[in-house]
Amino acid sequence: MNLRILYLPHSLADITLQEDRSSPLVGEIQQMLIDHNLYHGPITNKYDAATSQAITLFQEEEKLPATGMIDGVTYCRLHQASISQITLSPITKRADFTLPRGNILITKSSRQLTLFNGNDPVRQYPVGIGKQATPTPLGDYAIALKIMNPGGMLGTRWLGLNYDSYGIHGTSQPWLIGTMVSHGCIRMHNSNVEELFTLVKIGTPVYIRD
Repeated sequence: MNLRILYLPHSLADITLQEDRSSPLVGEIQQMLIDHNLYHGPITNKYDAATSQAITLFQEEEKLPATGMIDGVTYCRLHQASISQITLSPITKRADFTLPRGNILITKSSRQLTLFNGNDPVRQYPVGIGKQATPTPLGDYAIALKIMNPGGMLGTRWLGLNYDSYGIHGTSQPWLIGTMVSHGCIRMHNSNVEELFTLVKIGTPVYIRD
């Protein structure tokens, strides 16, 4: 059985993930399906019959073609309906609030960005990272620049690091989140980077680990 990730317009080709291949993107989809109580298996990062059935149920709920396959519309709809499992208390959702002891951990192996307040995790987001030819650099950095609506491939927010031209930003290609695709920057869903943008300030530490 295959899972075809169908690119949205402007894409060049379909991605076909074989059942015996592993992809963090499939694991992200499985987690979102768990959030909707549609998938009850383990996070395997592999497409299987149970994952396909859960996708079909979600498509039926959303009145989309029930194919059991993830196309661009299904993926974006699934992501939009999923909220990070680690949530802030209501008092921290003011537009002018920044975490007093905020720090960011980016884990390349799991393609995840975790936002901490001190030692307490408060948000976790899936990310895209650098491809093998242009890897995301490991190290300890800090947020040095914040730009709203940088546009183009950078999506709706830019959080520049104090190292070369690397940064955390949104994307105009959300279906690539969870993959190794960038020139070294960290890509996030626009809705996620917009939230992160409001919670961090210039000088927030950023730790990038394998």
